[in-house]
Amino acid sequence: MNFFVGLIRTASVLLSLSLVACGGGSDPPDMTISGYPMDQAMAGYQYSFQPTVLNAAGPPAFTVAGKPAWASFDSKTGHLWGTPDEKEIGNRYAVSVSVTDGKQKRVLPGFAITILAAHKANYGHYFATNRDDTPRDAAKLCEQPGVTGIVWRRTWLEVEPSAGSYDFNSFDDVLGQVAASHNPHCQLWMLVEFKSFSDSPIKNPCPVYLQSKYSAPNYFGNGAATCFMWEPSVVSAYVGMMQAAAARFNGNPRVEGLVLQESSLGFGDASSQDMGHGGTYTPRAWRDALITLIDQCAAAFPASRCMAFLNFLRGNQSYLYDISAAISAVPFNQVCISGPDLLPDEPDLYEGPSSAYQVIVRHPGCRSNSAQNDSYNVPGCALECIYHFAVAGTLGAFPSTAPLNGGLCVNSYILWNDTPFRSATGLNWKDALPVIAAHPYGADWLAQCVGGNDRP
Repeated sequence: MNFFVGLIRTASVLLSLSLVACGGGSDPPDMTISGYPMDQAMAGYQYSFQPTVLNAAGPPAFTVAGKPAWASFDSKTGHLWGTPDEKEIGNRYAVSVSVTDGKQKRVLPGFAITILAAHKANYGHYFATNRDDTPRDAAKLCEQPGVTGIVWRRTWLEVEPSAGSYDFNSFDDVLGQVAASHNPHCQLWMLVEFKSFSDSPIKNPCPVYLQSKYSAPNYFGNGAATCFMWEPSVVSAYVGMMQAAAARFNGNPRVEGLVLQESSLGFGDASSQDMGHGGTYTPRAWRDALITLIDQCAAAFPASRCMAFLNFLRGNQSYLYDISAAISAVPFNQVCISGPDLLPDEPDLYEGPSSAYQVIVRHPGCRSNSAQNDSYNVPGCALECIYHFAVAGTLGAFPSTAPLNGGLCVNSYILWNDTPFRSATGLNWKDALPVIAAHPYGADWLAQCVGGNDRP
């Protein structure tokens, strides 16, 4: 089991750190030592472990065995901390911490620390391609000043043409075109769609073997369909696809990671899949499925990132906070939270404690957002304004009377849609180019956020 899943999602690891006593006698020990040390550290990131001691008869004195050379240890508090460098990658250290109060001695069960390579963290502006774009079109987007990378999207059906058989050639083609471009270091996000839209050329994105039992039309979808992503069989199949993608691309330095498509599934009325209408959908099941997908994506891509796109969870919007907590629980900010169109003139997105923007604003660590088609069509807010709405802001409530003064404090990725048409305000992706060039990712992104400037 990968450590991200084993450490964060299962109770077995937490329970494995049971207390042991080294003293004799039959009476229960008065003093206890406990703690939950991470069993892996990442090169370039600080590792920290602080044990807890209760019922000590005197000042506790700690000792450590197997301490790595890159780590420090405080004998008065038991705090173990340090930052391994890249030379440590692959090393494994067996560590044991003990404590005495002068009368009793207790030992925490030994644990191991394995050093991992740092995952990719190429923050900045990314263009989300259209279905009509060719790999060469994607490479041309990479060549624009200030652009860090692209999001290349394919349906799950295209990626898994038959059960357990995967075709990632389209992603290979894009990487090949990027390598031959004027920006060969351009990054690639992978997006494997399980939901189609009214203008999607492939109406049912689900693999054929899942379509009849585990997909249905979207409400107002013009024939487009969505997979039943809350169903355990579908979750298992998607996890298998992610694992296959990771086996091929996790070690590729140009692949930033994988995007999990939006949480809004789009079933309603005659297309409803609710249990009360004869279906199997419940908000709790979809929440739990999203958390599983997040954990399994992190497990499959230990050197890359995963991005969960959260907007709405029909039936229980407050569950978005549970998903945010699950994202935060994955170490090293390996999973990012992302959200819907940057629309500062739509109060539904930021008013109320469970709205999507409020969840994103309050999320610690890696935060992203997307300038989709509607973001090019905000009256009184051109694309320079949209950029500042994304990056600036406060960690409080959005001002309902003047939402343009609010902001999201996005600190990592902005995904700009490569929309080929002009909006009602006359803007399209070309109008975003000077904004992107003027505001490449850097310290100014962090400084603009009033609520905090911690690096993701």
